[in-house]
Amino acid sequence: MCEILEVMKVKGRFLVECTHSDSDFMNATNITIFDKANRPVEIKNFKMDRTRQCFNNKPISPWFGIEEDVDEHFLQRGNKVEFVCG
Repeated sequence: MCEILEVMKVKGRFLVECTHSDSDFMNATNITIFDKANRPVEIKNFKMDRTRQCFNNKPISPWFGIEEDVDEHFLQRGNKVEFVCG
């Protein structure tokens, strides 16, 4: 699990940057985001990317673009993100 670091709205979709994760996020089939009250929202329509680690040996930080409508209160810095594979 990781946390949201940054959210940007570009051309009507959201781009989300997360903290470092050593999970197998590139094979995620869906994403669950938990708001501050620990309520979940499941996202099935997304595109996954990753940042490159240039100057450290930490796990990679995931980025994903959301291709569906999501209530913006789920897209706040610090909210927990879980990548579901399989």
